[in-house]
Amino acid sequence: MKKIIFTFLLVLLIPVLSFSQQNMTVGVCGGIMNPMGNFADGFKTSPTIGAEGYYPIATNIDIFADIAYSFLSLSNPPPSYSNESYYYLEATSGIRYNFMPLKEKIFVELGIGSYTFGVKYTYRGLAYDNNTTNFGINGGFGGILPLGSKFELMGKAKLHDIFTPGSSTMYFGLTAGINYKL
Repeated sequence: MKKIIFTFLLVLLIPVLSFSQQNMTVGVCGGIMNPMGNFADGFKTSPTIGAEGYYPIATNIDIFADIAYSFLSLSNPPPSYSNESYYYLEATSGIRYNFMPLKEKIFVELGIGSYTFGVKYTYRGLAYDNNTTNFGINGGFGGILPLGSKFELMGKAKLHDIFTPGSSTMYFGLTAGINYKL
């Protein structure tokens, strides 16, 4: 599974980096993910960490790639499975439209990618990591505020829809972070 995710990220990032001359921006972020619908029946609002890169391809348009890891918390954990931990790993890319093509930006973005849901647990002294990967889409809005010539403060809110067998899984994410212009 890790090889698939790594290959997917390479396929996403190589075109971005090949176009990059001087305006590529990379950053780290943190936030929360709030499960919705049936997904909210089993999990609570949980912390998320991630990284992102974007590259402007026109005055108002950027392409982006991001990866995020969410530490899921069960709503009602059974006592016999207290050693389980759940996670969501997201690797997406997409396009961003900037309403204000100045240094301060307000934007909307749409993306597609892979979402890996997993559970790690220990049974009789052996560690297991079971996961499934599904395709999904996301969209949202955000803003960027420059903090000098090289750094930016970014915040965004996105709705994620993951196409799981027989239904879809949705969650709402809020993230904020620091970007660095290369």
